[in-house]
Amino acid sequence: VSKICRDLRKAGIKADEITEILGTPPRWIVRWGITVLFLVVAILFVGSMFFRYPDLVVAPVVITAENPPSTVVARATGKPAALFVSEGAWVKKADTLGVIENPANFNHVFKLAKLVKEFNPDSLNDLERVNAASSLAWQLGDLQPHFNSFSRACSDLAMFKKQNYHEQKLRALENEYKHYLNYYDRLWSQRNLTVKDLELTRTQFLRDSILFASKVIAATEFEKSQASLIAKKQQFEASRISLSNAAITIERLKQSIADTQIEFESQQRKLADELVNAHALLVSMLASWEKIFLLIAPTEGRLSFMAVWSNVQEVKTGEPLFAIVPNSIGNIQARLVVPFEGSGKVRAGQKVNIKLNGFSFLEYGLVEATIHSVSGGYTEQGYPAVAHLPNGAITTYGFELPMERELMGIAEIVTDDLTVLERLMAPIRHLYKSKVERDSPKK
Repeated sequence: VSKICRDLRKAGIKADEITEILGTPPRWIVRWGITVLFLVVAILFVGSMFFRYPDLVVAPVVITAENPPSTVVARATGKPAALFVSEGAWVKKADTLGVIENPANFNHVFKLAKLVKEFNPDSLNDLERVNAASSLAWQLGDLQPHFNSFSRACSDLAMFKKQNYHEQKLRALENEYKHYLNYYDRLWSQRNLTVKDLELTRTQFLRDSILFASKVIAATEFEKSQASLIAKKQQFEASRISLSNAAITIERLKQSIADTQIEFESQQRKLADELVNAHALLVSMLASWEKIFLLIAPTEGRLSFMAVWSNVQEVKTGEPLFAIVPNSIGNIQARLVVPFEGSGKVRAGQKVNIKLNGFSFLEYGLVEATIHSVSGGYTEQGYPAVAHLPNGAITTYGFELPMERELMGIAEIVTDDLTVLERLMAPIRHLYKSKVERDSPKK
């Protein structure tokens, strides 16, 4: 109407003429127009009290189980030399699933691993078994020099034990030592007899001395008695020398026994240490070989092929080959990485709506969760957090998600669920608080 009036004025028509053309607007239009406008404003005001507009923090999320499926990753590039399992097979923890090709013959390595595992360094039979295995034409690749060192150490220790040189020498020395002890005892008995004979000769010499002084016997008889005493004294000193020599020999034998025992223990310890070191190094290299070239099941569960299907297919380092789904997946939870921006608003108990990449939320619905905890540490992407799913892996549309694998998506964390009126009043409330805090010191 106003536009028509403006057009008429521009055309040179006066207000009276305009009123005559348009006529006087009825009063009910003005009255009801104001009423309708008031009702519309009132409806918007009341609606703003109930209509909520939440703040959202968007974060990447992975829905996983307490016991998620585990993957077997190739740690070497090459074709599988052998696959020991089939799709859907049930495997146990530490089962060998396959072998990546390498310079070694895996059958020979398996035999070597069994031999090393059952090896007892104190058993001569085990030492000879290793020596027998060293004569076989095993293809061990990089393990060959370590096995050669281990075999050489076993051979040296086995020869040392079979020759038994030190033990034989010890037995001979101990027998000689015992004989010398008996010899010493006989010499001591002989010395005692010599002492008695010397005492008798000295007594006879004393009698002859008295008789010679009394001129009862001739000088020649006295001299014979004196010579006999000297001879007995020489016999006594000779017996003492023999005892001393025997004692010296006994001490020398004791020292020889001790030296031989020390030499035996030292040589045995040296050979045993060389064997232990060679065995430990071989075990370490076997473990390294198994870690690189063997495909080992990390957990128990149902096997699923991911990137390898035959022995002629080449795989690359770091490529996942198998997935193992456990029988019981446990509790389901969501793991988030809260970005730094807006992370201060995120706390436990807040609601989370999850949209999955593989399942359109328009078709399958959302997954509802609740923030359980937010880590105090952080990564390059943000703060790790864990959310619990009260309804499990069931969406808002009642669809149950398959949990054979981890599900990735986007999480919308509801931080502040405020009404429109509360948001409109927030600046006013902030200004009021600022004014009160500014005026309070003046009062």
